[in-house]
Amino acid sequence: MSEPNPRPAVATAPISVILFAQALSTDTADALRAWQTYLESLKRPFEIFLIQENRPDVASDGTPAPSPVPTYVYERDKGYRDAFNAAVAAAQYPLLAFCTCDKQYQPTDLERMLSVIDKVDLVVGYRTVGQAPPWRVMLDLFDVIFCRIILGIALEPRRCWLGSAGLGRRWIARWVFGVRVLDPECPFRLARREIFKNWPIQSGGPFLQIEMLAKANHVTCLLAEEGVSWTPPTMPSSDAISFGQDAWQVFRSPEFGAAPAPASATPG
Repeated sequence: MSEPNPRPAVATAPISVILFAQALSTDTADALRAWQTYLESLKRPFEIFLIQENRPDVASDGTPAPSPVPTYVYERDKGYRDAFNAAVAAAQYPLLAFCTCDKQYQPTDLERMLSVIDKVDLVVGYRTVGQAPPWRVMLDLFDVIFCRIILGIALEPRRCWLGSAGLGRRWIARWVFGVRVLDPECPFRLARREIFKNWPIQSGGPFLQIEMLAKANHVTCLLAEEGVSWTPPTMPSSDAISFGQDAWQVFRSPEFGAAPAPASATPG
């Protein structure tokens, strides 16, 4: 098999970061400071964009509380599709990182993604949490023995165990949309910005993460995976647009073509 075409080196290039803020999270300000501190340590130009739900109860005039970075707000019932596409379109640097704006992930884990981005188009994080239960360990052992003896294939050891939560969504990602990564819902990623120029995101809810990978696969992007530390959130996500709604829309009528022009961000 021939080697993939070499990619231009971008690991030391300036970087744009898009962060998703939970509507009721109290960690947003601390997370923004942590990201800014880490990015300053890289000694390269950077910019940060925040995607945040519009909450009239936050300020008397109906606008979100002031933010130190450009902020794209969205209405809960419409989802964050337009805000996300606008932030991607506004990004000006060759590298584009994504993460939640809370304490679930550590900005320093971006270092491992930067170390491999020169070889690929998109680096996907996977949450290195927990130990597989005994029944899963035994089943993995059976799979290893079967594949080695019967099929002559050496399986890699399991690198993460996400539990039963979200198992149905991961099954859909793998067998319906062809997303064969360990943790397709992990929002911590690093990409070459150029890969987004020919396909906008349609999802306004949690399916966004899987849609991104499915479309990257479709246009033959090369993917890599890197483990990231993870702390479970203190409050569950409450998206108005369900995983199933977006999954059906993307499956039925996937959109490709020029991404929309950038919209204006709310001033910080």
